[in-house]
Amino acid sequence: MKTYEAIAVSFDVAKPVWATGRETEMNLWLSFRTVAKGAEKTVLKLTGSSAYEVKVNGKFIAFGPARCAHGFYRVDELDLSANITENAVITVNVAGYNADSYYHLNQPSFLCAELSENGEITAATGKNGFLCRVMTEHEQKAERFAGQRTFCEVYNISPLKKIWETMPEIREKAYAVPFLCETEPKNFIERGSYYNTYDKIFAEKIVSRSEFTIEDYADRVRYPAFIVPRNGDAGPCRKIFPLAEVETDLFIKARNAEIRNLHKIDELPTTQTIRAGEAVTYKMARNTTGTFDLDVACDDGTELVITFDEIIGENGQINFRRMYTLNAIMWKLSGGIHHLSSFEPYTLQYMTVHVLKGRAFVSDIGLHYFGAEQIERRYHGQDETLRQIFDAAVETYRQNTFTIYMDCPSRERAGWLCDSFFTSRVEKTLTGKSEIERVFLENFFLPDSFSWLPKGMFPMCYPADHRNNNFIPNWAMWLVLQLQEYLARTGDRAFIDQVKVRIYELLDYFKRFENTDGLLEKLESWVFVEWSECNKLTQDINFPSNMLYANLLRAVAELYADDSLTEKADRLKTTINEKAMTESGFYCDNAVYGEDGIARLSGKRTETCQYYAFFCGITSPEENPELWQRMLHDFGPERIVPYKWPAFTPEAKWQDIYPSNSFVGNYLRLELLYRYGEHEKLIGNIKGFFKKMADTTGTLWENDSTSASCNHGFASHALYWMDKLGLIQ
Repeated sequence: MKTYEAIAVSFDVAKPVWATGRETEMNLWLSFRTVAKGAEKTVLKLTGSSAYEVKVNGKFIAFGPARCAHGFYRVDELDLSANITENAVITVNVAGYNADSYYHLNQPSFLCAELSENGEITAATGKNGFLCRVMTEHEQKAERFAGQRTFCEVYNISPLKKIWETMPEIREKAYAVPFLCETEPKNFIERGSYYNTYDKIFAEKIVSRSEFTIEDYADRVRYPAFIVPRNGDAGPCRKIFPLAEVETDLFIKARNAEIRNLHKIDELPTTQTIRAGEAVTYKMARNTTGTFDLDVACDDGTELVITFDEIIGENGQINFRRMYTLNAIMWKLSGGIHHLSSFEPYTLQYMTVHVLKGRAFVSDIGLHYFGAEQIERRYHGQDETLRQIFDAAVETYRQNTFTIYMDCPSRERAGWLCDSFFTSRVEKTLTGKSEIERVFLENFFLPDSFSWLPKGMFPMCYPADHRNNNFIPNWAMWLVLQLQEYLARTGDRAFIDQVKVRIYELLDYFKRFENTDGLLEKLESWVFVEWSECNKLTQDINFPSNMLYANLLRAVAELYADDSLTEKADRLKTTINEKAMTESGFYCDNAVYGEDGIARLSGKRTETCQYYAFFCGITSPEENPELWQRMLHDFGPERIVPYKWPAFTPEAKWQDIYPSNSFVGNYLRLELLYRYGEHEKLIGNIKGFFKKMADTTGTLWENDSTSASCNHGFASHALYWMDKLGLIQ
């Protein structure tokens, strides 16, 4: 039985099409074009798989579609009228990835599009009006960008590309025109959320020039597993091209450029002449997400590689492998003038342009910004540090909400649960709406089940491919907590009622792991509490997980007026307090079964476990004032050496209690400070946790250090507390 129904959308004429027999081919890109009449009203209605960009006369207009669940496709309706003149060339470039990822789903490729001019459909896929070609300038057999993303981009650019995108009349025989066929019918549904913004943002300055030599690291470097699998495992996303088949080894191209002389400077980014063996490093004003965009005049045979990252090393160099990604893109160019752009957006504050061969004159370098709409709310106060944190949090939110909530716009672009609990609050705070939240939640309920997961369980992030059967049971609990707040935010009772069956199936799943005390034990798959010592303590009986389970039961009880679940949550609270509290006055993280079959406390205690207890209602300041005072005064950002997490300062108390990391421990702490009225302490902690982030990248981070993403969606939650404190107007 179908438990959730979305709003269907239909096309008047268009049919979904792709190159005949190539619908499941990895990383095949097609370009569709039509010539507009110059009508007063020109609307392009389209969707596809995996992703597309829309251009008019070679100028970037939009990226899509909005991401959706397996077997469903959200439809865009783009009003192009402001960009259209008579004989304007409209192109839709489509990347058919067909590869497992946490970003684009591994589904057969297609495009379905129709152009309406003054109400008349003048071009439609599967009918007439669109011409199609294979994008041969894009190298199909490429390395993965990351284990969680799809493929990196390498191009061979000739004048034919510009002619295709800008000239109304072309010679079809000059292009690789494939036979097209109509694909299987698709489930088209409404987009459901606002469109992105794509402002051009130029690089702020040049920070260095350097010379490099081309070395040969091929036999010495350790390739990441998403390029060269170890023991046959490429990680969560397994479809790759074997390295022997890859047309250009971009990883080695970038690694072989060995900087020998680097000269730090501070100059405006005027046109740069860059010769073979030279490199120029640019800085954006802040960490920014978007597609590369630059103009290049060059000699024939010029090869240009850009490496990039969110931060730069003390030596002035970029580590393009810092986040277990391949932060590089390459163009091989014919002589002449080219406007270069990437297809996918990337996240960076610094980029280095290397010329491997030839000579290039580089100008107008920057990014087409990808993000949510500009917000109207502003910081209200006199504290410049808080103003800076506000700006960083807004940027973090905007760059992590193009079509769904994302963890980061860089390494993964995954729609993670738990992260979304926090980001959803920010959307309502900044926009007064919950549009993206509705779409985000809807994606989890569109499929009736997930074939790679146990019955009742939800994916840890979605839309995503999880064919390795991995999931986080804790994150499904956070989904229910978010539903509870979603109802309070929106009053959307109909949605909550539609998903009731699925929520009770989740409860049935967890019942299988309850022991005789009612505690969950030996949870399967990836039991996750946070990125710290906590995650070494998740078996056999993990108390933070059980605290969250009690909270889950109360949430379902409230959503569906189920008193039996309230009683069950009360019993669980009592049991946790009896079993997990130690003589030290701190909760222990876990109990482990011995050979005698008896579960005993491990003795390990973490700061985050204590926060879970208060957040989940297992205790309160009134019930345990001594522990609360310790949490309030002895813990927080001051106990950690700045930029050196998890190193304690010499004066830090309770050094046997492992410190919290950014997510979720620090956030639970801040939430508790707000919840229990410690607002002065909250402001101090916000500044303590986030100032270094705002100073360094202008965005907020995944961890309390630069070891991972420096632009993570949940981190924008600082705005929620600032708003509650009256600091936003």
